Amino acid sequence: MSNINNKEVLLKTTATWDNTEFKSLNIEKPEVTVLKISIGVGESLPMHKHDLVNIAYVKQGTLTVTTDNNEQITVNEGECLPEIIGKYHYGKNAGNKPVELIVFYIGEQGTELAVNKQ
Repeated sequence: MSNINNKEVLLKTTATWDNTEFKSLNIEKPEVTVLKISIGVGESLPMHKHDLVNIAYVKQGTLTVTTDNNEQITVNEGECLPEIIGKYHYGKNAGNKPVELIVFYIGEQGTELAVNKQ
């Protein structure tokens, strides 16, 4: 039997990183997806949005997220990011080592995890 006395809350929030409160989650067929995403030094993800709740844990490196309105946040190794919902943004590795993210998505079964901006 394990003894779980050493625990740390990494994130507890009712809002995304831009202070938009989460709305009630009315999900008929919930689906949880967990991705490991790597971003090389100097690389960026495409401009995209999420239509579901997702939380990113920065396992390694430093990630800068910028919206299409130039709102910006930087998240460091060991920190969590409650992603914005329904707003276009992209993540960039501006650090000197690869970024490794573990991202947890919660939404309606079949919902796209990310929608790229056309």
